[in-house]
Amino acid sequence: MSHCTKFDFSFSDEQAIVKAFRKLDVKCSTEMVCEFHSGFSKQVLGKLGYLGSRQFRAICGRMEPYQLFLCRVEANRYELFVEKGGAISADDETRMKRLAEDFRKAYIGVAVDEVVAKLEKGNMPCHVEVQDDKYLIRFGPMGEYSLSVVFDNGQLVEEVDGIKGDFCTKLTEDIENILSHPEAELRTEWKQEYELQTEDRNIQVLELSF
Repeated sequence: MSHCTKFDFSFSDEQAIVKAFRKLDVKCSTEMVCEFHSGFSKQVLGKLGYLGSRQFRAICGRMEPYQLFLCRVEANRYELFVEKGGAISADDETRMKRLAEDFRKAYIGVAVDEVVAKLEKGNMPCHVEVQDDKYLIRFGPMGEYSLSVVFDNGQLVEEVDGIKGDFCTKLTEDIENILSHPEAELRTEWKQEYELQTEDRNIQVLELSF
């Protein structure tokens, strides 16, 4: 392993959010949404023109009878909300939680797709294995290199294996840019392989496409 990096997960990239909706086959739109402190405020005062306590620019998608909102709470940071009109049952709460998990997985999948696209552009054989909250990209003529991305309790853990030299940092740039806030702390454990100079022609050629 050349390095292992941990950082707090964040919805930070608007284009990736739109692509995540597409992965779920959900149409989305950009709207202004309002925060209300009670159902009364929303159902009654909202109809009278009250805009709530706060307003957000949001990317919204509907999965009947639920609606997903990615609200921009600050520059380069969005929060995900799942809502349903009317009474909410215990079954609704379970389904809403699952929808949030599905969207987060789709969003992580978008970041993984970006890496795969660059590998394919460099004519590097690769494939992705997905199991629960873990994505594993295996690449190389014999699948000898790998990049794993694991979501664990609000954090992302990425590990690069089989790579010598500093190319491993280029390999993970898209993962970090899309899945973390720009000001997030990246906690990296560097391995001996990072300090070695690669003589692998496949990696040397691949670097040109990153």
